[in-house]
Amino acid sequence: MKKASVLTDLSDEGLVGLIKNDDRAAFVAIYDKYWEEMYTCAFHFLPHREVCEDVVHDVFLKLWKSRRKININSLRNFLYVAVKNTVLNKIRAQRKHVAIAEQEMLLLASEQADHELALKEIRGIFERSLDDLPDKCRQILILSRKEHLSNKEIAERLNISTKTVENQINIALKRIRWRMQDFLRLLIFYFLFG
Repeated sequence: MKKASVLTDLSDEGLVGLIKNDDRAAFVAIYDKYWEEMYTCAFHFLPHREVCEDVVHDVFLKLWKSRRKININSLRNFLYVAVKNTVLNKIRAQRKHVAIAEQEMLLLASEQADHELALKEIRGIFERSLDDLPDKCRQILILSRKEHLSNKEIAERLNISTKTVENQINIALKRIRWRMQDFLRLLIFYFLFG
């Protein structure tokens, strides 16, 4: 147990140095520290629980397999870029199932330095849009997108039909998309021509 508490106190650079020397406990510490954050990042771009879990698993597996060769300046940025690229590859592979144009442009636009600023602004618009939704609609979307419950689980929890859950999520997403469209257009324009 002492080693686990020592590892949680180490900086990212220290943990990366340890995994380069095949320290599995350091890898587990990195995984525990960043898994949820990377899952949330993936879920913002591709809201499918199982696919996002696979994406995050693939990113950490790639980190472990390439641990001796990689040169990481910022572990968080490395993981974000890896998640972004893996999600982008998943989206391309599932093109017929996803409305891809907006998501692909958003992913391509997320350069490392500007990514965090844009993400913060998007979260702000999302949160303000969420606050403007009717109570039941907001509650259902929070259960779906923030608590990652399935439509069936939400329906059971709220004692409503799965169809009602689907309809409320669609209504919420349409309203949020409408609120975000101007910002996304400006963001895309900036990254393409800025």
